[in-house]
Amino acid sequence: MQTSNIKELLNSNGIKATWQRVEILKVLQSSNECLSASQIHQKLSAKNINIDLATVYRVLELFDKKGITQKSVINRKSFFELKKYEHCHYFVCIKCQQKTNIVDCKIDLIKEELRKRNFKVLSHNLEVYGICNKCCGGD
Repeated sequence: MQTSNIKELLNSNGIKATWQRVEILKVLQSSNECLSASQIHQKLSAKNINIDLATVYRVLELFDKKGITQKSVINRKSFFELKKYEHCHYFVCIKCQQKTNIVDCKIDLIKEELRKRNFKVLSHNLEVYGICNKCCGGD
């Protein structure tokens, strides 16, 4: 995502496009995994971009509140990724924090049952927590 697109994303969500917010979004955009605030801070520091860790936390909470990121809490630690607008759910390993997409979603069956009971589902989020095969000592 180019800087101009990042600024448009921020502005369209009512967020001023400060250089710190732009840099944090760049890190999130370039990652294929969920990152904690400290991981983002480390990636920024490795690029000689000096942003206070407290600022990273504040920016991430703002992004989450505005729906730009999705937050997962694993072992009482928050991890962030850019919000995906396609339907997805995850298995999350509580040891290595690896998230694996659940391909075959059965939530639509539950939504249909709820619709029959006159309940309209507006959104949902599903994360299943456990230990991955790698962390269990398997392949």
